[in-house]
Amino acid sequence: MDIFFSNIFAKYEIAFLGINLAYIAFHMLHSLFHSYLRLRTFLGKKKTAERIMEEQKEKALEEEVLEKWKNEIISTEEIKPQEEGLSGDQKQYLAELIKTIKTRIARGEFSEARARIIEGLSIEKFNKDLNCLLASLYEKERDYKKAELIYKDLILMNDTDPELYLKLGFALSIQGKYEIAYEIYKRLLSLDEHSTETVDMLANLGHQLGHHGESNEYAYMFLKKNPHSSDILYLTAINHINLEERASALENLKKIRTIDPYNGKIQELIKKIELELEMENNFKVEEETS
Repeated sequence: MDIFFSNIFAKYEIAFLGINLAYIAFHMLHSLFHSYLRLRTFLGKKKTAERIMEEQKEKALEEEVLEKWKNEIISTEEIKPQEEGLSGDQKQYLAELIKTIKTRIARGEFSEARARIIEGLSIEKFNKDLNCLLASLYEKERDYKKAELIYKDLILMNDTDPELYLKLGFALSIQGKYEIAYEIYKRLLSLDEHSTETVDMLANLGHQLGHHGESNEYAYMFLKKNPHSSDILYLTAINHINLEERASALENLKKIRTIDPYNGKIQELIKKIELELEMENNFKVEEETS
């Protein structure tokens, strides 16, 4: 029986107790760690759910605003009675109000301008100037989608107004809606064939969309009135290169060099095209002699 009271047994008892305590501590830490993970996951899910709900609210609000504008589309016939119903005093008041709004926008007083626009629209809901001024405020806020919808609605009421097509084309282009913008500018050109700004946009949009041949058609229309435009000359050169028309590209690059003789980028491109043309000619000679 003395063995149970010996020093060896006491040491074993202490060691066993230590192991038990270590196991209990490990088990507690393990439980705490898993509780922490569950709590963090729960909070993360809650935060994600809140973010999703917030995004849904924002989307719903945006759709509500857009739907409001869509519902306000009416035909030209429906507008005429309203315009005829305006009194001389109302027309005069709107004219003065529009001047005030333009002044406030020029001063950067956008909130005041918006309030005045709303006031004016309460008198004449589909006034072109007031709606365009409202769209310009949206553009200043970089909300081009709302500006786009306003211009579309105005075009539905007057589909032969070049100014509206120009504004709509810009709003579409800046949103990256190049295909639609391209068609809008084509329509605009049919309404105003002398608009160099429209031809310029068509040349650039055509290039952006990979319509290199069409792009050059518009580019050369632009160059008839602006023969020293380095940007458009460069655009035609790149289009010609994409169309494998190196001789035409070289011709226009040399025109740019005449306008801007210190442009290193153009100098390098000229050398590259000249080398490619030389190699192409040498290859043709070899084929003919073989």
